[in-house]
Amino acid sequence: MTRASFILLSLALVALIVFLFVSAPPPLPEENSTAGELIPIETALRVVAQEQSTARTLYTREIVGPGQKAGLAFDEKWREPEVEAGPLPALFLRETSASLQRSAVGLGLFLGSDFPIASANRFSGVQTEHFVTIRETLEPEFFFEEDTGLYTGMFPDFASAEPCVTCHNQHPESPKVDWVLNDLMGATTWSYPKEAVTTDELMTMLAALRTAMREAYRAYLEEAASFATPPEIGEQWPVDGYYLPSEEVFMAELTRRSSAASLEMIMEAVKAD
Repeated sequence: MTRASFILLSLALVALIVFLFVSAPPPLPEENSTAGELIPIETALRVVAQEQSTARTLYTREIVGPGQKAGLAFDEKWREPEVEAGPLPALFLRETSASLQRSAVGLGLFLGSDFPIASANRFSGVQTEHFVTIRETLEPEFFFEEDTGLYTGMFPDFASAEPCVTCHNQHPESPKVDWVLNDLMGATTWSYPKEAVTTDELMTMLAALRTAMREAYRAYLEEAASFATPPEIGEQWPVDGYYLPSEEVFMAELTRRSSAASLEMIMEAVKAD
């Protein structure tokens, strides 16, 4: 790497650090373009997968679990007018995925399984073959899908919290009802149309993902505000009682939990370049 390239990459990393720990920075000036400094798509997908996994774990362990004890309900039919409930963890992910689809970033997200409750979540084609390998190794799989032209990363999805296990075991349409904690339940599958991205492009991917997760949580808060007895929304969490953290509080905690790990993965990729 030339000195000029190193300086440009350093500027991009400074902007990335600002984004990860504070807020999205303005676009880098054209003369600071880092188009020649690429990060492998495998690293980029690891970063977004880590951020999404952190968000889902945060939602499951700090919102759903304590929320149920505090009197909040969570249901697959949470969108129906007569149901006063929030989305189950898998549906929180689906909301995130739907928001990503509405963006122009080109980042795809799918939660699949070989024992899905909904048939639409069953793996098919080459993804089925790669999930067989994941069941054997419990490690992510990365590959190029010829039929879609997308670079794909599949990450094992484990039953990390009791609400995940309870929901699947008690669901009347579940094809498997003996799940236990830490079982491999499926895989989150990410896709992108390029084999490498610049730091600017990675920031765009992360910004789109964080916006999608914010919108997913906002949708729940809007639903909760319509309950006959709505929870108080503010600084407190369900562990304290019939409360929900605000959108800003939830996202701040997500940023605190995920940013250091994301930055470490990016820095390791830069060092290896």
